Amino acid sequence: MPKILNGTIEKVISGGDGIVRQQNNTILIPNTVAGDSITYAMTDKKRGVWRANLEHILTPSQDRVLAPCPIASDCGGCALQYMHRHTQAELKTTWVVDAFQHFITPATNITPITPHPEGFAGRRRVRWFVLDDKLGFRKRFSHDIVPTDACIALTANLNHLRHTLEAMPLPSHVQSVQAVELSNGTHIILESPQDKPTDFVPDSINDTQWWWRNTQSSFCKALHKPALTLWDSIAFNQQSHININIGPNDFVQGHAEGNQALISQIIAWSQGAKRVVDLFSGCGNLSLPLAKALGAKVLGAELNPASVKAANANAKRLKLNATYQMLDLFGHFPTESFIGADILILDPPRKGAKRICQNIRHFFPKQIIMVHCDIAAGARDAQALVKAGFRLKALRPLDLFPYTGHVEVLSLWEL
Repeated sequence: MPKILNGTIEKVISGGDGIVRQQNNTILIPNTVAGDSITYAMTDKKRGVWRANLEHILTPSQDRVLAPCPIASDCGGCALQYMHRHTQAELKTTWVVDAFQHFITPATNITPITPHPEGFAGRRRVRWFVLDDKLGFRKRFSHDIVPTDACIALTANLNHLRHTLEAMPLPSHVQSVQAVELSNGTHIILESPQDKPTDFVPDSINDTQWWWRNTQSSFCKALHKPALTLWDSIAFNQQSHININIGPNDFVQGHAEGNQALISQIIAWSQGAKRVVDLFSGCGNLSLPLAKALGAKVLGAELNPASVKAANANAKRLKLNATYQMLDLFGHFPTESFIGADILILDPPRKGAKRICQNIRHFFPKQIIMVHCDIAAGARDAQALVKAGFRLKALRPLDLFPYTGHVEVLSLWEL
């Protein structure tokens, strides 16, 4: 039996875990709120940090609320459900401001997160794991699956789709199902360690495209043809929008409204730009609306060949002056064509854009817009920009993952 200890949660850190100090050790405990007086049981040390399970709430924090989801304590997805939505917004803003505090000046414009409306949902991308013909989510730091009737973070369409999938016979070796809801339909991706079965014909569901992915591969195969073309509708001004085609192998932000807020802010910060460089460009999610809104010329680069192909196809279909190429942006690559941009956009994966930021003088941009899904990586990249002489002009945290311990960081830099 693990020893039961007492403590008080000092604060909740990025990721959503609460901190208790015990004998010079920092212990991370999920499902807690700053100010909670608790009992807890040590579990193990993961990634160099001690972790524990919450046993009992002795005295709840004044900021603690009843979690709206019945499996919040078991599911590893939404770490902040025990906080009021206003507390969540303030906390996520604080995480970002604290991480960037050394770069903030009196001239830096900071836009805090606005709390989402009560009962807000809208996550449009999900991966369910299969257990006994039921779909659910994995427990935190575990392969155990927690079945659920609904997820408060998902769109109503995805919650309905889940019930539809459970009611049909999927192949027995399907381990997980991904779904991506877009403006005109939904990609459904069945994931299995086996090749696509020849005898499986999925049930017809309106506005859906079925795919099969062998878990040893990163690419999908259509389960029915002709494959539907699905798109994300993005506004580039108050009256007009463009449709960006999104395939099953393309990355798309998990929250449609959050993605629109991200793009609208980038357009507002880029007014007057005529030449834009977009590194880690994906399928053109950020820079194609910019090309349309400003009439700017865009040159992008990306590591994923499928995304490069999709970005160029989108640019051609929309008749935009945008070209994308495949480059290893974490290694050495020729920078000549990227020199002297009015706006340089950096939207790297979780580990950040360390090499590019350390060599930013080779690019000579007038302004830089960085987008980070990891605060620590964002702060490391920011430090490199400051060393190169750039100043933080504006900082905006965005809550693209409601209820979770994640926050997106959008920052504007200038010489």
